[in-house]
Amino acid sequence: MKAKIKFLNSGMLTTLQDYGRIHLQDIGISKGGAALPSLMQIGNELVGNKTHYSFEFIFNGPTVEIVEGQTTISVTGNVNFEILRNEKMEKGTPFRSYVLKKNDQVIIQNTIDSVYGYLSFGGDMQLNKVFNSFSCNPRSKIGPRDGAKIKKDEVFVLNINENQTEFKLNRLPEFHSNNKIRLLEGPQFHFFEKKSIQNFFNTPYEITTTTDKMGMRLAGNKIQNQLTSNIKSEAIIKGAIQVPADGQPIILLTDHQTIGGYPKIAVVISADFEKLMQMPPKSMITFKKVNYKEAQISHELHQKTIKNILESKTTI
Repeated sequence: MKAKIKFLNSGMLTTLQDYGRIHLQDIGISKGGAALPSLMQIGNELVGNKTHYSFEFIFNGPTVEIVEGQTTISVTGNVNFEILRNEKMEKGTPFRSYVLKKNDQVIIQNTIDSVYGYLSFGGDMQLNKVFNSFSCNPRSKIGPRDGAKIKKDEVFVLNINENQTEFKLNRLPEFHSNNKIRLLEGPQFHFFEKKSIQNFFNTPYEITTTTDKMGMRLAGNKIQNQLTSNIKSEAIIKGAIQVPADGQPIILLTDHQTIGGYPKIAVVISADFEKLMQMPPKSMITFKKVNYKEAQISHELHQKTIKNILESKTTI
């Protein structure tokens, strides 16, 4: 069985994403993938997909119509949206699934106090993967359709699941209200003056509008480097915080480059990375240094929370 979906409106920036590409950084290709893998995972579980992929949108989302067949859909994130089905409009509820038929639509207005949301469809996408991934990176033009963002009137074909059921979650993800992000020391932590390090951990920084999925530029107290503002380029990871010559930190995000030559003062722990990604520009952010044991425990708790959320799934 097949279904066709059409993007009547593409939204501000909508891209197709999965978990990204692994084992390719040595040839200059970053992992990429969904900015918030847990929201993508939950969305796919709600529509019964074994292969996880979603349409990731920022701020203003797309409008999609089922033009052939029927399929299940889910919207995950703190999102305003509506469902048009059987010619009746209804307020959409995130973190549940809907069965939509021909001529039905999902109309996504906006994210609420956050950046990213996810639209998932039940079924397998009829697209060829690139380096074993559906993930699209418009900047580097890597991914199906040359990695391009979704365009108005674009149509996708799905091999749909025959067993289509509507589900809801009895436990929902929490939307964090505090802007404190926990960090581990970076490999060049000792490059920086003690006073600058104290200011870094004790005064807020603003997320600037010069921020995208590749990196987040911050504005605040200048971080003074007592050794050198440039190092030999070396491999870098998601969440690393580089400090260039101007002393204003840059946090590397999901689509970060694979190597860099700026010293790294710290790295965001994995348990706080998705929280960081959801902070809009102009938000004020503060940092707290933790040790590896605390980071590991926090990671395990984060994974356990996602597992408990998925296990709370029930039919409607």
